[in-house]
Amino acid sequence: MNPYLKTALQAARKAGQIHKKHYGRVRNIRYKSKNKLNLVTEVDQQCEKAALSLLRRAFPTHNFWGEESGRDRGQSDFTWLVDPLDGTTNYAHAYPFFCCSIALVRKGTPLVGVIYDALRDECFTAEKGRGAFLNGRRLAVSATKTLDESLLSTGFAYAVRETHYNLDNFRQFVLKAQGVRRDGSAAMNLAYVAAGRFDGFWERGIQAWDMAAGVLMVEEAGGKVTDITGKPFDLMAENALASNGKVHGAVFRILKKGGDEKNWAAHWAKKPRPK
Repeated sequence: MNPYLKTALQAARKAGQIHKKHYGRVRNIRYKSKNKLNLVTEVDQQCEKAALSLLRRAFPTHNFWGEESGRDRGQSDFTWLVDPLDGTTNYAHAYPFFCCSIALVRKGTPLVGVIYDALRDECFTAEKGRGAFLNGRRLAVSATKTLDESLLSTGFAYAVRETHYNLDNFRQFVLKAQGVRRDGSAAMNLAYVAAGRFDGFWERGIQAWDMAAGVLMVEEAGGKVTDITGKPFDLMAENALASNGKVHGAVFRILKKGGDEKNWAAHWAKKPRPK
């Protein structure tokens, strides 16, 4: 097995053990900045510390970027992105939809990705050029061809109360797709697109650590990923549009016609672009 993937698996499973140990017993919940939608718990921090410790021991010359601890800016072309608990709000409420997401990126291109759902013991993995898998079984995106037959997923950025972004989009897709789910973990949503459980996913306001592993999985499972405006995918652009490829155009056309882009553009103009 690829040593990068092997170590990422070990790190994700270590985080998963912590998820299970504390599930339903979270006590210390804090908020990032003053946003009551953006939670962090002691479990997020414990998981990140455990995962990064393992990765750093194995690859001491690489760079590391954890959601909670931030980014170091070393000289390596390789950077590990760790989201120790994607779906923290779910976890804090004992809602069983969350995961650990780990990816290795080289110059902005994901090479290895692992998304581990400890409660279901579902481990999604991908290697660039070698496919995507769920517990060792090769994944393929769905064959759904039309929007009205599609099950889609999305999420709402922490800034939704200020921007109202995605409210109109959500309404439009509820009326046009077979169904739309909003379940609070972008990483899991992307893994589900790769597995053919969802036909498409879109979201703004998500970070590189939310997307890197899942985007690689979708592409390796035969799907398509772009920027939400139709441009080539950019890991630093805080958004993703992913699909089985067959409904990508239909999803994009609705997003392009909607009024939500103006709301987000105004918000984005006030915010420094990540470096």
